[in-house]
Amino acid sequence: MERLFLSHGTSPRQVANEIALIDAAVTAGVVHIVKLSVMGPPSRLHPFDWHMQIEAHLAAHNIGYTLLRPSSFVDILARAGAPVADGSWGGVAGNGRVNFIDTRDVADAARAALLDNEHIHSQRAYHLTGPGTVSMPEVAEELSRLLGETVLYQHRTHDEHRGVLIASGVSEMVADLLLGLDGMFRESVLAETTSTFSELTGQTPRSVAGWLSDNIAVFRKKSEPMEAR
Repeated sequence: MERLFLSHGTSPRQVANEIALIDAAVTAGVVHIVKLSVMGPPSRLHPFDWHMQIEAHLAAHNIGYTLLRPSSFVDILARAGAPVADGSWGGVAGNGRVNFIDTRDVADAARAALLDNEHIHSQRAYHLTGPGTVSMPEVAEELSRLLGETVLYQHRTHDEHRGVLIASGVSEMVADLLLGLDGMFRESVLAETTSTFSELTGQTPRSVAGWLSDNIAVFRKKSEPMEAR
């Protein structure tokens, strides 16, 4: 095995597990590691800070690697499915902008990086984004168009939204992560637009509108019959 794709779900064990796997891969003679990381500035927010620690450890090794730093996954909008359906969707993102990326595009970028023979001994980092930015109110407008009924994004304070999240049953860690992401969205921290995905894969990144259309059933009321596709 000469190449490794490294991806880990958000977990308190993430740093220890990824570092252990990196060390094991180097010992086993792996020559190139493609690591799924995250795009954004230095931050104390988990897992952003965890990825920074893992990247620093990887950089200390004499090995080829590719860091894939995607913006926030558009798939996170699936969490709004039930709240949209019952009219309670909201958060602290305000009118800030974010350039979501589809996880299918991240997978395509990872495939391209893993199969790249030209830079197998190089150390690179790619910032991956979708084709353009959106705000949460704009997502609500697109959902309104697709569903044929008005969808609103309710603007909340930090404490109000934390209460909603905890009441929904998420853990303290997940609540902190979701609030932190909303804060980044509000400040347009993840509004960067890059051409990296297209240059790496030769494809056009998928749009938020396209993802919403593909997954509109997630946002329908349970009693509402889905249209045949």
